[in-house]
Amino acid sequence: MCLPGLARCHSSLVAPRRVSRTATPLACTHSHTKADTFTITTPLYYVNAKPHMGSSYPTIAADVLARFQRLLGKRVRFLTGTDEHGEKIALAAAARSMTPQEHCDNIVQAYKELWTKLDIAYDGFIRTTDSQHEALVQEVLQRVWDKGDIYKASYSGWYCIDCEEYKDDKEMDAEHNCPTHRCAWEHITAAGSAAIAQTVPAVRG
Repeated sequence: MCLPGLARCHSSLVAPRRVSRTATPLACTHSHTKADTFTITTPLYYVNAKPHMGSSYPTIAADVLARFQRLLGKRVRFLTGTDEHGEKIALAAAARSMTPQEHCDNIVQAYKELWTKLDIAYDGFIRTTDSQHEALVQEVLQRVWDKGDIYKASYSGWYCIDCEEYKDDKEMDAEHNCPTHRCAWEHITAAGSAAIAQTVPAVRG
C-alpha cells in the first residue's frame, strides 16, 4: 500500500516519514498511472533581493496542496527554486560588491533557510545556474535553432530593466517612465542596456 507522505510503498503499515527537502523521492514499486501522479511548482524566484512575504505566500500554498495530494495517495513532485539570470541581478550583485554567482549563492541560502523555518516539504530545488538546467536549456534552444525557428535580427526600443521588457510608446508616460516601477526607461539597441552585440536572437511568430 502507498502511505501518505511517502514516495515508496510498504507492505506493512508504518509511520509515514516527512518528505526530504533535498533528496529526490525514492522510486515507488507500485505501478502509478498518470492519475496517481501530481506535480506542482512554485515560481522560480528572482534573486535580486532576499525572500519576503510575496515569496512565502505561493510557496506555502503549494506546500499545502502537495501535502493534501500526498494524503490522497498521489505520487507528488513538489518543486521550487530560483531564477538566477538577468541584468538586475548583476546590478544587485555589484551594489553588494559581489560577483553575480556569490550574490546568487547568498540569496539561495536565504531562501532555503526560510523554507526550513516554514517547514516547506519540497522535493526538488531548481537553480537556473545548475549544470543540469543549463544543459537542458541549451538542448532545447539547439533544437529550435536547428529547425530554423530562431534568426538574428537587430531591434531597438525603450527598455525597462526592472520589467526586463521592451515597451511600446503607449505603455509609458510623457517622461518615458515605467508606470509599474516609476523609473526612467532607456532607449537601447540589442538586449538591455548592457548591450554586448548589435544583433540578438528573435523568435519568429
